[in-house]
Amino acid sequence: MKLNSRYNFKEKELGKDFAKEKLADFKKLIDASTSFIAMSMPGVGASYFLKYLACQEFTFFIHIDLYSLPSLTLHEFYKLFLTELGGKTAGKSDEDLFLESKEKLLELSQKNNKIVVIFSRFDQLGKEFDANFLSNLQSLTTINPGKIVLIFTSIKPLSELSPDAVTGGNLTFYSKYLYFKPYSAEDLKKLLKIDPEPTQASLKLDELIKLSGGHYQLLKILLNSQKEQFILDQFVKLQMKGLIDYLDYQQKKQVQKLALGKRVEDIDDYLLGVGMIKDNKLFTPLLADYIKANLNIKLPPKEAKLFRLLRNNMGKIVGKEEIFNALWPNGEGSDWALDALIYRLRKHPFIQNQGYIIESHKKIGYTLIQS
Repeated sequence: MKLNSRYNFKEKELGKDFAKEKLADFKKLIDASTSFIAMSMPGVGASYFLKYLACQEFTFFIHIDLYSLPSLTLHEFYKLFLTELGGKTAGKSDEDLFLESKEKLLELSQKNNKIVVIFSRFDQLGKEFDANFLSNLQSLTTINPGKIVLIFTSIKPLSELSPDAVTGGNLTFYSKYLYFKPYSAEDLKKLLKIDPEPTQASLKLDELIKLSGGHYQLLKILLNSQKEQFILDQFVKLQMKGLIDYLDYQQKKQVQKLALGKRVEDIDDYLLGVGMIKDNKLFTPLLADYIKANLNIKLPPKEAKLFRLLRNNMGKIVGKEEIFNALWPNGEGSDWALDALIYRLRKHPFIQNQGYIIESHKKIGYTLIQS
């Protein structure tokens, strides 16, 4: 039976062919009355899909977006929950808010075949999690067994976010995951139609989509970038840093190996699941570029000394005589030796990945700049 959607999000315009496999995976668990956590990379765009899901008509959806919380507290969460269920929140304690929410949910479950509550960006509240809070949410599914399904989103297992809270009965309930992989090229194009982004990039859209690896936030950054080398864009760097920083030690090591062109056996299930790694490659070459640029790659002693001298005089001409005195104080240096050293320094991965440029000033010296 089709129901009229409660929501009129712009994602409703994405059409019936949007993210068909993802929708089928979600619907399968919903039909089985299985609550679960949709797990994805940061910024991949899962929240767009969840709004699209909430607009579907095969069941009754309640969409709770934690992004709209004025502050990340349990009290504000309980208020938002009851508000979305049509209740009034003024002057009520957390317990009162939750009990009234349960009553509202029971009423809805008696009028509808199934209720699906979506908690979008749920992991943002991770610092507030405790065993009682998670148990309260779990208890919602027992109000009318088989008729209430909860969907949470997170960028990592809740047991890692808050191990003390995910124990006992909570451990089993909050250990059911559905991996949310990056979007297909066609799905990204559909998202851009409802969420247009003026492009300043020199590459064509199809090339940018391929470079994004299906990551929607990264695609939007690339569309706005004016850099010829995207890895030098500060927002691209921040996105790549965000993708690396939330991984654990072993996951970082595997990603680093792949970035350096090494093969990895027994790839971490999470990295495969969220699509960060596919076919033994990182989902975007920009991640490999970022990792290589930020590795502690040591310059050889002579090159390091020259680099420090040039960097200490960033944007200024450093005369050849000053360089000779610093690098060859005993007078054994030569123009040939300096030319060879400059060549090696220019070709070093650290210099190239950091966007450093060494400008020559004929017979005078050299200047270090950064693009």
